[in-house]
Amino acid sequence: MTMNITAAQMLDAGYIGSTDALVQVRELAGDPHSGSGGRAYAFTLARGLAFEVLPDRGLDIGAVWYGGQPIGWRSPLGSPGLAPTPSEWLGRFGGGLLVTCGLDKIRSPRGAYGQHGSHHDTRAHDVTVERLTEPDRLGVRITGTIDSVEVFGRRVRTYRTITSYADDPAVHVSDRVVNEGAWPASVALLYHLNFGAPLVLPGTTIAVDAEDQQARDQGAAAGWQAFPGVSDQLCEEVWQHQGLRTVDGVATTSVTSPTGLAAEVSWGAAELPRLVEWIFPPRQSWALGIEPANAPIFGPDRDAPDAGIPILAPGESITTTLTVRISGPLG
Repeated sequence: MTMNITAAQMLDAGYIGSTDALVQVRELAGDPHSGSGGRAYAFTLARGLAFEVLPDRGLDIGAVWYGGQPIGWRSPLGSPGLAPTPSEWLGRFGGGLLVTCGLDKIRSPRGAYGQHGSHHDTRAHDVTVERLTEPDRLGVRITGTIDSVEVFGRRVRTYRTITSYADDPAVHVSDRVVNEGAWPASVALLYHLNFGAPLVLPGTTIAVDAEDQQARDQGAAAGWQAFPGVSDQLCEEVWQHQGLRTVDGVATTSVTSPTGLAAEVSWGAAELPRLVEWIFPPRQSWALGIEPANAPIFGPDRDAPDAGIPILAPGESITTTLTVRISGPLG
């Protein structure tokens, strides 16, 4: 007979002497395998996820494990250090579950800003880590501030909160982005969620409920609904989904492996009305990107003023919400 017992039940029954046994929090310093080779916060939650948050990389999310299985893709670069300038984004793209692109721009270099902006190269400050100890909501919460601030320019700040709970294999990200300057500022956002094997295998399906799908390049062969086989050539496909259908304002995309392992990504579509999908099947690189965004990365909309990026007035703010939930067989 199999009996499943939750973390809350173990705590309530008096089986646990320390909540650290159910919600483990560790701070790593100087670990060469943690993002920039600097600091990381490592969280392990009973019957939930194990994941790391990288304060030196914009409070983004690095490695993620579910039942002993890796979920977040990591690039062949390993753990590159911070770039001397934002223009070297591709040379420092180490992957991880979440790489935030923006806030000054997304996609190709434009003006003084490099590819995908500077957020992921900016250290968070005022970081706090809290262990949540309510019996029915055991978990962790980490908060911090990431600046997009210039001496002769913008004054924009992101106030980020990441939460995850025991007994619930999901991670929740909420960003409040505020223009604290005296003049308008563009705010580009693209949440580069990166998935790898064993979630991403040949035949892994991608479900997106949207009215319109467009390929960046003519002659895209793989299509957007299923991941192809391994390629021995350097190739990629990029799709943009628009007209997202929602339930109570929330858009949802699912990624399902032939093994039954699955990831569900949900987000507030009013603030992030587009979804970019990146299919990258070369051998030993092999990644799938699911990327909610607030601005176009290709197409005629990029010819609009400010490349279609929303503008925040002085004192104005937006709040984005994003959840990644993992399900399926455990290890």
